[in-house]
Amino acid sequence: MTYVILSVAVLALVALACLPLLRRLPHRPLLLTGAAIVALTAVFDPLIVGAGIVGYDEELISGLRWAGAPVEDVAYALAAVMLVPTLWTLLGPAPTPAPTPPTAPDRDTHHA
Repeated sequence: MTYVILSVAVLALVALACLPLLRRLPHRPLLLTGAAIVALTAVFDPLIVGAGIVGYDEELISGLRWAGAPVEDVAYALAAVMLVPTLWTLLGPAPTPAPTPPTAPDRDTHHA
């Protein structure tokens, strides 16, 4: 199995599991986070691959590279952008209910 097939399959499963919840969250923070994570991946992934920390079987990658790193690595960043807020929402603390306003004293009571 190639990294492209694996990446597409994993992204499809992650999207299927996460999108119902992600649709209820504010979109702007998700899009900004996605852009930041993809940008950081584009900067640091080539450094990690170039330093030899991570290696890939040349027969299993698409051959498309960004500064030496396979483009398939962006899939991990996109999966994280979907998974982290989903897990944070599901496993985080329950939302606290809004405080109820104090009730006015009953004015019909007569004090003797």
